[in-house]
Amino acid sequence: MQFTAVWSNVVRMRTLLPLLLLCACGSPDEDYKKPAEEAKAQAPTPPPATTPKKPEHKVLTEAELGTCHLTASGAVTADQTTPGGRAATNVSYWLSDEERRNMMGVDGFVVNCIGKDIRFQMVPGGGKKDGMPFKAKKYEFKNSKGDANIMAAFGKATLSAVNGSVDVTTFDSHHIAGTVDIEGTLAPGGGKVKLAGNFDLVCPNFKNCDK
Repeated sequence: MQFTAVWSNVVRMRTLLPLLLLCACGSPDEDYKKPAEEAKAQAPTPPPATTPKKPEHKVLTEAELGTCHLTASGAVTADQTTPGGRAATNVSYWLSDEERRNMMGVDGFVVNCIGKDIRFQMVPGGGKKDGMPFKAKKYEFKNSKGDANIMAAFGKATLSAVNGSVDVTTFDSHHIAGTVDIEGTLAPGGGKVKLAGNFDLVCPNFKNCDK
């Protein structure tokens, strides 16, 4: 009887020992989960996603907008430099699509060199649709006729029967540049006047300007 009781206790201990060890150690699944859960709790929270801001155009100063320099000789003598800016040039190609749709007439450009002694303007002629393309081009004038209109004035007198050329040597989304070489007859008063010079006018903060 005594031997049977001892053996029974041994069997009971062998049965309980694995259960005690299992309870003390916990389940394997829980052991694997703990490091992952702890790492997740310690990981920094990522910042909220933000939409990158579109870079704004730099607002150019008057000094950065270019100039127009003209010299008159003959019946009128004058030397003049005028600044660039929105008063100096207007280019349809520098405008947004919506702004261009609201324009009257055809695509083209305006060059204004207007000062106290000389007023020079080159504007679209309204003839050919592609008369003033968005590229370099030499504009020839004979008796004031060409792919653009030329107007030049000195005080109350104007230049008539204009011959010569305006050579646009650079024309892109940053600036329009070229040379002026024309002559005509002063009216009223008569007398020949030669007008020569150059211009380099930077796109004045329009939507399609390339800085």
